Amino acid sequence: MNLAASSASTLIGFNVRADSKAKKIIEINNQELFYFSVIYELIDHVKNQLSGLLEPDIKEEIIGIAEVKDVFRSSKLGAIAGSIVSEGVIQKDQPIRVLRDNVVIYEGELESLRRFKEDVREVKSGTECGIGVKDYNDIKTGDQIEVYKRTEVSRTV
Repeated sequence: MNLAASSASTLIGFNVRADSKAKKIIEINNQELFYFSVIYELIDHVKNQLSGLLEPDIKEEIIGIAEVKDVFRSSKLGAIAGSIVSEGVIQKDQPIRVLRDNVVIYEGELESLRRFKEDVREVKSGTECGIGVKDYNDIKTGDQIEVYKRTEVSRTV
């Protein structure tokens, strides 16, 4: 029990009960104690505890790609990529990658997304739009802007 206390471990009893002296030590050390009489319940408990310690996997799903057809420069807005959405949906609040010749040259986020002169939150496939990339002005004709969604997937043992 001293080893468990020094390493902040959880105590597990299988078909046993702690005596009063052990209970007092457990209470003083503020430790967790679990009793089990069915082995499958114990195994499930340990699996759940271990799964809770694992970092989640990050899954990335591409939700849209825009092809840069022309670049417009503005002293106020910087470089604006005149683009057409070739696949999926471009959403303003999702992370992006800028690709040149299928090589990622920048990762970041959108500063602006416009359809004609109007700010929009998303643009669908086959539609033209103006895209401003935050903190990046080296956009060139032929670049691709890839919008993706990150999802956390919890891992299990």
